[in-house]
Amino acid sequence: MKRLLFLLAIFMFLFQGIFIYADEPGETTFYLEEIVVRATKDEGDEKSRIESKTLKTHKVMDLAEILSDEMVEATMIRKGAYGNEVAIRGFGQSNLRVLIDGGILEGACGSRKDPSLSHINMLTVDKIEVRQGPFDVTKAGALGGSINVATRKPKEGFKGEIITKGGSYDFLSSGFYLTGGNKFIQGLIGYNYSESDQYEDGGGNKLYSFAPGGRPYNAGGRDMKAFEKQDVWGKLQLTPNENQTILLEHTYGHAEDIMAPRVGMDIEDEKTYLSKGSYAVTNLGKFSDKLTLSVYRNRIEHNPYDNYRELIGGPSFHLRNEVDSTITGGKVENEQATGFAGFTYGIDIYKRNWQGDMFRDDTGEMFDDELIPDVDTYNYGVYVKGNKNFEKWSINAALRYDRFETKAHENLKQNLTAGITTNKNTDDLPSGYISARYYLTDNSHIFGGVGRSVRTPTSVERYLQSPSPNFHGNPDLDPTKNTEFDIGFQAASERFTFRIKAFYSDLDDYIYQQGKKTAISHQTWTNIDAHLYGADVRAILDIVPDFSVEVAAACQRGKKDSRPDNNNDGDLAQIPPLKTKFALHYDRAVFSGILEWIHSENADDIDADAGEQKLDGWDVVNFRAGYDYRQLTFNIGIENIFDERYAVANSYEWDVVAGTGATPAILYEPGRFFYAGVSYRF
Repeated sequence: MKRLLFLLAIFMFLFQGIFIYADEPGETTFYLEEIVVRATKDEGDEKSRIESKTLKTHKVMDLAEILSDEMVEATMIRKGAYGNEVAIRGFGQSNLRVLIDGGILEGACGSRKDPSLSHINMLTVDKIEVRQGPFDVTKAGALGGSINVATRKPKEGFKGEIITKGGSYDFLSSGFYLTGGNKFIQGLIGYNYSESDQYEDGGGNKLYSFAPGGRPYNAGGRDMKAFEKQDVWGKLQLTPNENQTILLEHTYGHAEDIMAPRVGMDIEDEKTYLSKGSYAVTNLGKFSDKLTLSVYRNRIEHNPYDNYRELIGGPSFHLRNEVDSTITGGKVENEQATGFAGFTYGIDIYKRNWQGDMFRDDTGEMFDDELIPDVDTYNYGVYVKGNKNFEKWSINAALRYDRFETKAHENLKQNLTAGITTNKNTDDLPSGYISARYYLTDNSHIFGGVGRSVRTPTSVERYLQSPSPNFHGNPDLDPTKNTEFDIGFQAASERFTFRIKAFYSDLDDYIYQQGKKTAISHQTWTNIDAHLYGADVRAILDIVPDFSVEVAAACQRGKKDSRPDNNNDGDLAQIPPLKTKFALHYDRAVFSGILEWIHSENADDIDADAGEQKLDGWDVVNFRAGYDYRQLTFNIGIENIFDERYAVANSYEWDVVAGTGATPAILYEPGRFFYAGVSYRF
């Protein structure tokens, strides 16, 4: 029945266009609109735009892949066919804040089997705002930057899209969205279903084969789907007059049997509830150009199990977890233009409750009632930022202050064994930045800045109670502080755009995994000092009408200034090697295409003592094309044309749910992948 329903829906990849600009050092925005625009330059902002027809041809299954594909400084950490993670300039996981419509979004899994971006359906997305570095005080905990996913809003009139795409390994995704209304009330509804079987890498190895040796897949797991997921969402917008907007929105997602082969458990069932209400009013007088009030509640119910795994080395029964993460927050923000400068100031607050228990699957009895021991997290923040433009200069400065409180409400059995009694922590955290842009000409400028950002330990890092008696959180962890310097140059003309930027990041009390030093010592997290630096460059040149060439490269390096116990390696973990991209773009009114070559050097600068592995360099060639015919759009593509076998990135994070600190499995990328899609717009 489901497949019959799919045939009624006609899919295209939702990302209709991409708009990239740099408002401050390190900011990139992907606008996913229906319009087609060319690369332009005005008011000093970087506006390198990739046309909508090109983006429609992507096969991307989740947002981590789109960011990794489109940003040379982004690296994906593959965790399965679906639900992957992304790092920007070497900052990933909890060091990179993810938000949806400005509300903080976190997955529920202690082993990060459900990264934040995996809970956002791509069909809901309007634009993706990527901020690199400590240059945004409006978001709490954005140590190395942030990713804010802004979703579609209801519009007047009546329009919609019915969309379907299919490809190799029985990948299929179908859905629709409808929006309409008058000038006073508008609504939007949407639905999407997607599924896929297990992919094979370039060597013919199926997804199940990458599981760790201690938890290989059984016969049922070797034949299971890679994932099955559906989402439904709705929005109601009220505009009583031209100065006021009230928006209510809710999304529900349900995923089943998501394979997570790099760790010891898969996801049996996962539910996502994303809710938000906001009120915006403009032109209130000389003290407010725009006042925004918003509240949100993002809840994830995450239930891993190991029923598809062999039981090797104990226990002799299967386990399942019940983990819930609920973030409730709000913000009041005011924007004001004065004769001296423009100001934005606000107050934000959020509470996160995170708890998880482990059960025997055969009897239903409790196996571990304190896996994540019912932790409450509170963050209270206040911020102000200003912008001043004069002559050829643009100056930005900002300050933020956070008070962060955490408390575990259940006994910390593993910590007590290790002699740690703390179950409550309070941190006071100032941060801020100053940045500047100087215009050399109307079409070129240099920019730079220095900033300080912070991120607090997660509930897992501080309070986790693993089934392993020698593996637990560390309540005495200090927050990480990032002092970063950025500098860059960019220029543009009608036929050419160029950007280069570099950064140096000094990391105090960087949160890092610490392995066992002796048979009776403990695996936990600790603070070290480290530094991270890198640069990236991107250029686009129109060769002849309708043809352009894109060249880009990025490289980062990370080093420890102090080291955790039982680790003598000076390299920082999870830092990608040099990555380059060369692409030929073709674009006409109804037809577009791209042929791209992406290259990565060998991953040699790794933290071997933390379990990372050296990875061979790789080259992959992809092709995508799209054709518009009236209200229809057709697209085709081939990823990994030459069927190469390669792995993109290391990940040293432990499988804390299964209770092991063994070397994490490396997942290789899909082999040659064909796909095609069609959409109908009205």
